[in-house]
Amino acid sequence: MKTIFSSFLLLLSLVLTAQPSPYLSDLTSLKSFVEKTASFKDQIKGEKKADFNALYARLASDTISNPESFTYFYNLSQLIFPLRDNHIGFYRIPNYEPFRTKERIDSFVATKEFQDYPTTSLDLDSLRVILSNKPIESVEGIYHYDTFYTVGLFKNNDQEYIGVILDSKLNFWKSGNIAIHLYETAQHTYKAIYGHPYFKHFILQPIEKYQNQTLVNSYFYGSFSQSVYAKKLEKEDYSNLPKDGTKFAFKNIDEKIQYVLIRSFQTNPKIAQASQFFYDSIKNQLVAPNLIVDLRNNEGGADKEMTKFLKLLKGYLKIGKLYLLVNNATLSQAELFTLELKQQKNVFILGQQTKGMLAYGSNYGKYLRLPSAKFEFYQTDMNNGSTALQYEDSGISPDYFLTNRKDWIEQTIDFIGKR
Repeated sequence: MKTIFSSFLLLLSLVLTAQPSPYLSDLTSLKSFVEKTASFKDQIKGEKKADFNALYARLASDTISNPESFTYFYNLSQLIFPLRDNHIGFYRIPNYEPFRTKERIDSFVATKEFQDYPTTSLDLDSLRVILSNKPIESVEGIYHYDTFYTVGLFKNNDQEYIGVILDSKLNFWKSGNIAIHLYETAQHTYKAIYGHPYFKHFILQPIEKYQNQTLVNSYFYGSFSQSVYAKKLEKEDYSNLPKDGTKFAFKNIDEKIQYVLIRSFQTNPKIAQASQFFYDSIKNQLVAPNLIVDLRNNEGGADKEMTKFLKLLKGYLKIGKLYLLVNNATLSQAELFTLELKQQKNVFILGQQTKGMLAYGSNYGKYLRLPSAKFEFYQTDMNNGSTALQYEDSGISPDYFLTNRKDWIEQTIDFIGKR
């Protein structure tokens, strides 16, 4: 009986030993999710697929036990890096509890989790001096997150930039904490991993760009500021519209110029109802020889919502000229809308490059949780074709760039007057 019991314990030990670690389970599960995306099926073939499998094998050989660690999140993110698909989402699921009250935040800063947050040992005074002398066109330098803290961003190796807190008014960010990791994919274009400014959980931003002395996609939902990381604290940035501004607007600027604002093609009932009401109100009003169509901060949406406005504007082009305003927050379906109009005569695109988030999408909005229940992946299943893929990451360039330091409508009116 003793021998049988000993054999049972040995067998149980072997079974337990054979169980994959939480890290390996998460890695394997994420690999499976990634392989089901439209972008993976479209892009990762032949040699690229062999490279992807080799990457997985290398990552699987790592031994990582702490799902809160940056290395754990970074390794998982590397399975997403090979894809040009900026609709994909990946993040560590935040724990909101420590941040609900001041008292809880004060308690949090005394925890081991807070103490273990990624931190540099560099001399920050020396780093500040070095970064203060970097040229303005360099991504390296000193950035502000609103007035709450400053970050020194420096090149750590050939492909990676690291951003560390230099000073902070928030007690849950301390000097030396690492808030930013950038991985360069092209000039001034990066994969980014951020620590959320409020909840400090890791977030993958599949496309980050350095433009106008800012990291233009470093806006964080649920944060205490609508700002992005910027080298200068601009009082006004005319390239963007207010986050909580109206979705649709129409006005007659003068007898020769009319203005239309379209900020969404979403199909949720409230926006869709407002969209239809707006469409019906303007469909017989577009009569001026010049029409400014403002697509700044258009969040995209559904093809059927986009198509009705596309047909309306193509009809308008029989009588007038169209001036499209686009910015880095013009994305997804709004970029496809821009591409359609770009093919037409008498269409002029003004502003800045669009986001570059148009080649793929999601019909079903699947948020898939990894086995550890610590991470979530947003899976894409739509493929908008090779033409759109040309603009993934880079975005659509305007025919004429506008400065973010002067009102864009005024700049467009000046442009119209010179034609």
